[in-house]
Amino acid sequence: MRDLRIAATPRSFYSDKRSNGRVLIVGGSARFHGAPVLATNAAHMTLAALRVGAGYAITCVPKSVVSPVRKLSANLIVRPLSGENINRRDLEALKSEAKRSDCVVLGPGLGRERATINAISNLVSYCMKQDKKLLVDADAILAIRGKKLNKKVLITPNDKEFHNLSKAPLMDRNARIEATKKLAQKLDANVLLKGYFTVVSDGKRTKLVETRSAALATMGTGDVLSGIIGGYMTLNRDVFVSAVAGAYLHAKIGDMLYKEKGYHIIASDLVDYIPNVLKKFDKTTY
Repeated sequence: MRDLRIAATPRSFYSDKRSNGRVLIVGGSARFHGAPVLATNAAHMTLAALRVGAGYAITCVPKSVVSPVRKLSANLIVRPLSGENINRRDLEALKSEAKRSDCVVLGPGLGRERATINAISNLVSYCMKQDKKLLVDADAILAIRGKKLNKKVLITPNDKEFHNLSKAPLMDRNARIEATKKLAQKLDANVLLKGYFTVVSDGKRTKLVETRSAALATMGTGDVLSGIIGGYMTLNRDVFVSAVAGAYLHAKIGDMLYKEKGYHIIASDLVDYIPNVLKKFDKTTY
């Protein structure tokens, strides 16, 4: 719980939604529409201090999936992009939204079309030039190949995505820890390696977050993790602290849900459970 206490940000009594942080989530394709919604739920549902703490969230998805995304929740603010998949024609709109945001989350459900990855690569470069906090997940990880990142960037690969970047073997605990640290150093960024235990490193600091069950081994839970961390990143300068807190909260909720539902949870269960853990850390300043 110490990690959650460190990352908790008091809310001013006189604040409004825009002063409590703005998250931009970019994802979706004609094939995958659920992932960006789950990621957005984890960050967006913070509007009334019910989730992590961000005050405002907007989701940019291709127009081909706008309707099903909007139908999942009336709380979602959805901006349609140009086609079935994200492409270079969307860059002007995406850069405009990114410029106004405190944190940008890229990746859920993007797909691997070349035009999409090229557009996301361009957006990553823009966000770094604008000194934005940036979380790169899932298919968006393909867009950082060959790039030198910075300490405001967090990548959140699974084992396969990690291996594609580092070529390092991930056979045991020590190998995973060392490989994560080395990749963080190589990229000059923060790395969160997902798995049966999660490793977070900025190249100097390294922390492990363990779960006690396999309840989180189901689709969509990694996208919720990205949304949780994105919410933390809006109000915390230290991306490493946000990543550790998000990973801990994610694991803690997974363990609590396992006691209630066994191996029968879905990703949205995690979103709904966030206030049960975080409400004890809520503070108001005057």
